[in-house]
Amino acid sequence: MEIKLLRGIRVSLVSMVFLAVICSCGKRGLSRGEGNDNDEQTITLDNEIAKKIIQDDAGVTAGDGMYSIALPDGRSIFLMGDSYTGKVTSGQRSTSDHMFRNTYQVYNNGKVSAITTGSDHSAAIPPGFPDEQRWYWPGHGFVVGNTLYIFQFVMYQASAGAWGFKYLETHVLEYSLPEIKLIKDYRIPYTGTPEAVYGAAALYDGGKVYVYAQYEKANQDPFNVVSQVLCARTTVENLGTEWEYYTGSDWSKDSSKAAPLMGLSTFPVSSQFNVFKLRDKYVLLSQHKMLGDGRIFTAVSDTPQGPWHNVRQIFKTPYLGNQNWFTYNAMGHPQFEKDGKLLVSFNVNTNEFSEQFTNVESYRPRFFWYPIDKIIQ
Repeated sequence: MEIKLLRGIRVSLVSMVFLAVICSCGKRGLSRGEGNDNDEQTITLDNEIAKKIIQDDAGVTAGDGMYSIALPDGRSIFLMGDSYTGKVTSGQRSTSDHMFRNTYQVYNNGKVSAITTGSDHSAAIPPGFPDEQRWYWPGHGFVVGNTLYIFQFVMYQASAGAWGFKYLETHVLEYSLPEIKLIKDYRIPYTGTPEAVYGAAALYDGGKVYVYAQYEKANQDPFNVVSQVLCARTTVENLGTEWEYYTGSDWSKDSSKAAPLMGLSTFPVSSQFNVFKLRDKYVLLSQHKMLGDGRIFTAVSDTPQGPWHNVRQIFKTPYLGNQNWFTYNAMGHPQFEKDGKLLVSFNVNTNEFSEQFTNVESYRPRFFWYPIDKIIQ
């Protein structure tokens, strides 16, 4: 079948960014009017496209993150978190391979190439920290004209241990196209609570930039995470200076007036998700935030800020043959379409770090296709 590319723990567990709990959890039911996909069992993983996007001997050969952005010339760029570029042989990699905090994977009609800064520095490095004592993990991004905009989260090690990392702030990195050369790096103007991490999803539509945040509400029950989504908007010209925030009925320059987007209360949106346009609808795609759950959902809206409806469980990640492996942070890739189906990925990781070297499939994304009509109906 033809795949159409549309134009226009050293512990890698930390690259899940803000997931706070590793556990199986009780599953919350869907509300009336929302549903599961009855054909879910017929959806299978596509190993062929997986081998094209993450290859053994070119580009990024393992990692997570997996935000993607369509570039004007037909290429796609995948924004990777903790990742490797070393060659893979018989499913294994050298233990000397360097783990980058972030990389960019450029996909061009089946060919891939990795963007890093030299042999041991990430694609993007926070200003003033060439040793990456502070580092970037990717959010999403967008393209306007010949400029690529990428949101990057500034992270640092606040305390000892695999889970001692902490989010500091979000930056915007501007790159000229087609060469993907960095031209600007600046902080977003949001100065509110750091629990609202803007840049987790982004959308350029109708001359406006919509920037989304996932916000986890304080909750005494660790098995019942409650997360919300906030939305800001601005223009490209004011991306680093002035935003306005959706209040539930209008827009305000006061970030404290931001209200949770309506229609997303039936499942906790993950720390990394995406919002994109399919046909004439807006789609939010997210995996359930709790590790061990594995359900992937979509929601649909007529506007970038909602209200959201038709919440649908489109997939549940399968057992992958190893009890150490787990899945998280699904992403939709709307520039990839096959037979009226959307390409979706989810990340795979392992509780046993050494497996990243002895079996690279423990740290590579998986892919499947899902009918677009079922999402937007």
